[in-house]
Parts: sequence; C-alpha cells; structure tokens
Amino acid sequence: MRPTMIAALAVTALTAAGCADAAAERNAAGDARASARTVGNAMYGTRLVEADDIGHHIADLKGVRVLKVTGARTGDPGGVRVIMRVSGRAQRSEGLFRGPGQITVDRCFELTFDGGPGEWNPAPPPAPCPDGAPPTFAPWPETPPISVTRIERALPKVNALPSGRGVEERDVRAALAKLGLHPAIRIETEPQSDFAVGVALVSGATTTGKGRCVLARVSPGKTKAWAPSRTEATRGCNPHTALGTGR
Repeated sequence: MRPTMIAALAVTALTAAGCADAAAERNAAGDARASARTVGNAMYGTRLVEADDIGHHIADLKGVRVLKVTGARTGDPGGVRVIMRVSGRAQRSEGLFRGPGQITVDRCFELTFDGGPGEWNPAPPPAPCPDGAPPTFAPWPETPPISVTRIERALPKVNALPSGRGVEERDVRAALAKLGLHPAIRIETEPQSDFAVGVALVSGATTTGKGRCVLARVSPGKTKAWAPSRTEATRGCNPHTALGTGR
C-alpha cells in the first residue's frame, strides 16, 4: 500500500475517532444536564429559607457537589443561589485504534431559590465552575420523629384511572413541602408511569446512630404511608422500595 494511501486512511480514522469522541461528550453533557434537572425536581416546592440549609440539603443528594452558595435568605433581593457540580456519562463507540469505553464529564449548574414554589422539571442553567474551596456544612441537629399519620394525611388522594390526570410526582412533592418538615429530612420520590409515585422520607442520623425512615405510595384509589418492616429496611429507605412493596 502506498504511503499516501496509508496516510489518508490514518487521517480518516483520526477524524472518525474525533467525531465519535465529540458525540460521546455531547451525550455525557446531556446526561449531566438530566442529573441537574433531577436535583431541581428534588428541591421542588421546598420551604427552606436559610442559604445554609438549602446548600446543605442539596449537598446531601447523591452525586452532587455544592461548590458555591450565595445570598442569605430566599426572601432577600436575589434570593439564594447554589452552584453545583454533577457528572454525566456516555458510552464511546469502538474506533479503529481503540475499543469501546465510557466517557465522563463534569458540568456545573446554578439553582435559584427566591421563596416561590419554583417550576417543575426545569433545565437549570449551566454555570462556570467556580474556583476556591467548596462550602462545608455542620452536621444536622437531631431530627424529630417523622409522623406516619401526618405524612399519609398530607399526601394527595387520586381517583381511579383512566379518568383524571393520574398520579403526578410534582403534586406529591408540593403536598409534602407544605408540611415544613425539618430541613434534615430528605424527601425522595420516584414515579411509576402515571399509576403510582413512591415516596421515602429519610431523616438524618440521630444521637443513637440509627436513621429514621417513612415510606409511602400514592396510587389511584389508595394512598398509604408506613414505617418499613425489617425486610423492607434491608432494601433501603428509598422510593423504589415503596413502589415494590405491593401494599
């Protein structure tokens, strides 16, 4: 094979590899954007006011790194702004000189809290990742017990399908946000089409070293909250466990 032909093939292969890398990076950036949207939904309807509480709550979410918190309270001019970093992942296709693999990118986004209810499922705007040391947060104080009865009473009641809208995750989160729970209590939700929403309320560790958990499931014609059984607890205090109980 002539040297010019070899060179041309090499250039073509390198160009193809570069395009594949660019496509994988775009997909990974899209995955990071989706993760940022999930964080925004996790804070939907929050009644937290203090900047430190908001930043701390976001920092407790899995896969999130809080890099900067500005503002003091949500009611002040400009509200509270949190810059967070999340990672996105995508598969890179196989190339001439390498096998398939995974690419990971880090992206930063900004969330703003002004005391209003916010929007459901927004795409938070990207932001430059700031320099400097990220903020640190003191451990949460001991949280009070989570009342199963209070949670069940607050959750929406949904009529049987197919009439009506079905079960809306944002309605579930909005209803729980109105309770003004202790800021250390995380509210996690997971939709199952429009037929059910699983809920887990997880408190911080108590002085005895044991966490506290309430599970709930909102489905057409049946809303139920409960403290997990020992078997359920082994599956974790998360909304997926609540959806899988069949209660």
